Amino acid sequence: MNKTKIVKLLAATAMATVLSNAAHSQVTVSGYVEATLMNGGFDGATNSPAGTRSLGSESLIKIASKGKMSNGMGYEAFQELESDETFAFHQRYIGISPTNDVTLFYSFDSQKGSEISGRITPFVTERNQDITGQSGIPEYIDITSGQNFVGFDVMNIGPAGQLSFAFNPNMAGTSNSGSDRLLPATKTQQGYSVGYKVTPVAGLTIGAGLTKIDADRSDFQDANAKTLGFSYASAPFAIGAQRINQEGLKTSQAATQKDEIDIISATYAASKEITVGGSYAKNERTLAGVKAADETKSYNVAVAYNLGPVVASLNYENSYDTPASGTVAPTSGRDVSITKLKVRANY
Repeated sequence: MNKTKIVKLLAATAMATVLSNAAHSQVTVSGYVEATLMNGGFDGATNSPAGTRSLGSESLIKIASKGKMSNGMGYEAFQELESDETFAFHQRYIGISPTNDVTLFYSFDSQKGSEISGRITPFVTERNQDITGQSGIPEYIDITSGQNFVGFDVMNIGPAGQLSFAFNPNMAGTSNSGSDRLLPATKTQQGYSVGYKVTPVAGLTIGAGLTKIDADRSDFQDANAKTLGFSYASAPFAIGAQRINQEGLKTSQAATQKDEIDIISATYAASKEITVGGSYAKNERTLAGVKAADETKSYNVAVAYNLGPVVASLNYENSYDTPASGTVAPTSGRDVSITKLKVRANY
């Protein structure tokens, strides 16, 4: 067989393979690039950011595939590359669906388990905890954020219902933990979380979540978290409220810590392009059995202008009596006010 025939044969084989794979799967590439301008003021704030004005950016690329396996089961996989993470290869996911309503998965950092109900109230752009990272309102404790885990989703349990279970056997794992080697770090904690969302009537979504973490080292704590919340949408309005009770931490600390968090938020679609909204969040902290004298409170107002692939938004956040870190009591008079202008281009 001469070289020309060999080349043609290889080309035909490659084309047949591509067409065969295309029939079973679909690959997409999406993402965004965004830039933000933030201007802040800090009263009585220790450990505050070095500057009060900053221009920053973030970009993300998501490569995703989904389709059918040779046995007829569905599958989905994706990998995200983020510019603002320690390791660029960050959130990832593999899901296999024996039926239309059941999916078994592995993931890193995606919203599964109790986290599906930990972010239930409506917001124009981001939650209080995510807008600037300076609100002083703690994150809901889960075993999925920044972690490797496995679990399953079951859909249509109740009207538009979703049950999600996640298990993390070793919370010392990181984004770059390899698949062919044992973790180099000593096992610190393990845990599981369960989340459930349901829409009993049109527009109303109710969510509940539970997280349980067991410590494997004496310098780490057991941690437990519970949440219950709802959102109700009736165009052009949406409102929601959530209560979070949690005890313990995912980091090492001797003193026991309890947080009781309340979140209320609402949005209004003023037009097809413009959405406005606001939120209020409060945290009551107890350290070593002693309730803090002050409560941290955070207020936010936001407006977003949606131009299709490009969205411009403006947030103003004002937080009072914030703690100097996530493991200490609130400081009276440690107040933070930040204005944030963001432009995001999606593709």
